[in-house]
Amino acid sequence: MEALFSAAVGELVSRCLSFLISRYLYTLELSKVEILRKLERALLRIAITVEEAGGRLITNKAMLQQLKMLRQEMHKGYYVLDKFRYLDQEEGKVSGRRSCSSLALPSTSNPGKRFPSSATRRHGRKELEVTLDSVQNMVTDMYEFVAFLKNSPPMFCQPYSMYLLFERCMFGRQAEMERTIYFLLQREPPGDFTLGVLPIIGRGKVGKTTLVEHVCDDERVRHHFSQIVFFSGNKFVEEKLATLMDGGIIKHKSKTQNAGRMLVIVELDEDVEEGAWRRLLSASRSCLPSGSKIIVTSRSEKIMNFGTTQALRLNFLTREACWYFFKVLVFGSTYAEDQPKLASIAMAIFEEYYCHNDLLGDFTGSFANSKNIAALLRANASMQHWRRILACVRRNGHQNLLPCSADTNDVRVENGHYYISRISNISQYVQVDRHHRVVRLDDEEAPKITIDEVMYGRLTPKGKFEAVWWRSHLQPHYRYITTCEIHDSKCMDGREKSSRKRKSLS
Repeated sequence: MEALFSAAVGELVSRCLSFLISRYLYTLELSKVEILRKLERALLRIAITVEEAGGRLITNKAMLQQLKMLRQEMHKGYYVLDKFRYLDQEEGKVSGRRSCSSLALPSTSNPGKRFPSSATRRHGRKELEVTLDSVQNMVTDMYEFVAFLKNSPPMFCQPYSMYLLFERCMFGRQAEMERTIYFLLQREPPGDFTLGVLPIIGRGKVGKTTLVEHVCDDERVRHHFSQIVFFSGNKFVEEKLATLMDGGIIKHKSKTQNAGRMLVIVELDEDVEEGAWRRLLSASRSCLPSGSKIIVTSRSEKIMNFGTTQALRLNFLTREACWYFFKVLVFGSTYAEDQPKLASIAMAIFEEYYCHNDLLGDFTGSFANSKNIAALLRANASMQHWRRILACVRRNGHQNLLPCSADTNDVRVENGHYYISRISNISQYVQVDRHHRVVRLDDEEAPKITIDEVMYGRLTPKGKFEAVWWRSHLQPHYRYITTCEIHDSKCMDGREKSSRKRKSLS
């Protein structure tokens, strides 16, 4: 009798606990959904303000700084929102495929970096709460910004997403652009013959040249200066030119004289002796018309001493900003949430690629690579095609991750190569040289083959060949050329085995 009573009580307690746990989890899930809805509404308010600000001429430095903070918060918020809205779907599909198929591709990184697992759900909920709190605080703080924004004159412009697609604006650099333009348009006091110099510093492929190209393409700058002249390299500073009036490539020449003012762009490849720069600048000061300005760009910190104003430093965009940029490139003026299945695949592609961005991003930077992948997706808006791209990105990560280990004898590290899977034939890989050269559009010796043609199998050159990896849509339309070679997967497997054998013997 006691045993029966104990069993009944145990069953009752067990059912009560199961009921309470299920109710708690159900309430928790509802709460998470509500957090996502609140976050989406708050982000929409920030997005409206940011888009409105993008269509107005803002010259106030403090407002530009606050606008930059709004954009950063918007990018971060949308990244977190999309991660929980889309990647949960892809997590279930990937888990199902991996559990039921022995042919599933091996994981190339920590899955927790891509998909929120059950072990990290509580941490994910906390991340949602922190993000929502931060976004709501930003909404509260932007009331004064909105009030002052009404006093800024409007500019005629197309929707922001269309500008991105047609390369008419530089994503994520609006504050830097306005600061540069403000420096260029600022008039010197009467009788002041100081030659204004703005140094722009940043790592390779961070966007220094692209920023300058966009600034020079601005109508305000073109109207202000009669000529825009471009110098590249270091030799002209130390050897060739007596002044900045000699030589150079004329990028713009106005029909109206505009008081003869000149804008001189100097792009330095490496360190320059400060004494040589000072001598060139001193000689040029007496030759350049009053009101002329100079922009000098370099990777070196030493050019900070060349400026007459505080140097502008460019950093790579955050992961959240890169996702926002990639999403706009892929979906254009349409809303990603209207196509949730494609959006989930797009974010899985982005997350998979970004895990290895440090490896691949040194080639042309995240902008160029994001544009290339987005172009492949836009070419065919079908789930089958997008999943094929996702599979290729995963295979690329697997093939390029192993050489980053301690095995420094691996041929791929030694020769500076990485590998990308062909979309047309998954049994083949394209070996891509990490080093590249840049040519102008009018260079007749530049190759005509593009990397897209190689990836889709429209062309299968034999042996080593050169291909256009990316072409800039801004004048002078630079093309980035790299050396490629197509290999079969059997050859790749053989290299992996020999690499492992060398590692085991060492």
